[in-house]
Amino acid sequence: MKYLPRCLAIILFLFTLSAEARAGLKVVTTLPDLAWAAREIGGDGVSVVSLLRGTENPHFADAVPDFIAKAASADVLCAVGLELEVGWLPKVLSRSGNAKVQTGGAGFCETGPAVEVIDKPAGAIDRSMGDVHPYGNPHFWISPLALAEGARAIRDALVRVDGAHRALYEANYRKLKTKLDSIHRKNLEKLKPYAGQPIFMEYHQEFAYFFSAYGLRSAGSLEEKPGVPPSAGRIAGAANSAKGEVKLLLASETNPESTLKKFSEISGIPFVILPVMSHVKGEPRDYEALQNRIVEAVLGKLK
Repeated sequence: MKYLPRCLAIILFLFTLSAEARAGLKVVTTLPDLAWAAREIGGDGVSVVSLLRGTENPHFADAVPDFIAKAASADVLCAVGLELEVGWLPKVLSRSGNAKVQTGGAGFCETGPAVEVIDKPAGAIDRSMGDVHPYGNPHFWISPLALAEGARAIRDALVRVDGAHRALYEANYRKLKTKLDSIHRKNLEKLKPYAGQPIFMEYHQEFAYFFSAYGLRSAGSLEEKPGVPPSAGRIAGAANSAKGEVKLLLASETNPESTLKKFSEISGIPFVILPVMSHVKGEPRDYEALQNRIVEAVLGKLK
């Protein structure tokens, strides 16, 4: 027993060395919810930052110097992919000069290809159709089930660049999946009374995975073409068609409130403005809070 304190000291020393080694591993993600997943998988020894704050439209951002500097020092950089960040992330990567996080590099990962995507268009695509994503709807992270799928790419990227901690990353990923399954089950029960009813609309197809995860049905989008603001005629037509069936229009923080109000005035259908990402500053501060905020806001409007 007299040797126990020394043994404990050695164990603590080795643990500290391991944590310090992993603390040097820098992970950058495009979205806060990918950052949350990366922290869950990487543990306290890995530093993680998100480029976006969670209040922006992820389709549109600028390759600002701060983004480039973060990418330049990253060991791992994880994005959604599926062309969500195609307008700005390639510029960030090319200007960073960091070979590790370029497309095809060991430290680069796209989470979208690991997900069973929905809304994948069939046939030829051209710009006249609006902002159509040829690889499918990229807004998957709003579903706990889909985020669990996408997070596998984060786990795999961490293992590639830090194979010495493979067991830790794999164990932490399993814990993350369990946590996401729990979040899903809890909110699935709350939303069960509305399952299968086409009583929802969305401004943009940002809630498709949320609807799918919870067994909800969408009556369509207020946008006639993805990414193209609806005309007055489209607003009126959609509002009149929705009367009597649709009970709620879902919109994100970046959607134009004036358009939502016009739709509501014509149709008599309320709308709710929701966060579609957790926020780096303020609420919802993490993924569980994001899910709870969306579900409680939707239930509050329906009741």
